[in-house]
Amino acid sequence: MENLFSEDWANRFTKKWNSTNEMVSQLAAANFDSIVAFGYADAPTPEVFIHINQGRITEAKPYALAPETTADWDLRAKPEQWLKWRGNGPGITGLGVAVASRQLQFVTGDYRRMIRQPLLAGPFLKFFAFL
Repeated sequence: MENLFSEDWANRFTKKWNSTNEMVSQLAAANFDSIVAFGYADAPTPEVFIHINQGRITEAKPYALAPETTADWDLRAKPEQWLKWRGNGPGITGLGVAVASRQLQFVTGDYRRMIRQPLLAGPFLKFFAFL
């Protein structure tokens, strides 16, 4: 199994994301342009950055290759938690519990604003399938 958040992971994640028309089209309809970081709880920096333009990932790379990048959204969890969610995220109810209990941490980004917008919430819940 490849390392979570490695360069190989980022490439695979990008291919899955961009080939999922529902994901891309919903985010494009929301005019979603953003830099999203993923990493581990309590780490000083994220592991990987995903650049999204009009719902499509245009670039994904490890933090080490882009340390000057600033994320609009920075999501963190413990390694075992990411692995637990891999392929099957927490769902809408579990997501609220995960955020409230700090299993999923938003270092940057507004979780409440995102989850209240259907064009953003649906894709957010789907992204776990690509982990």
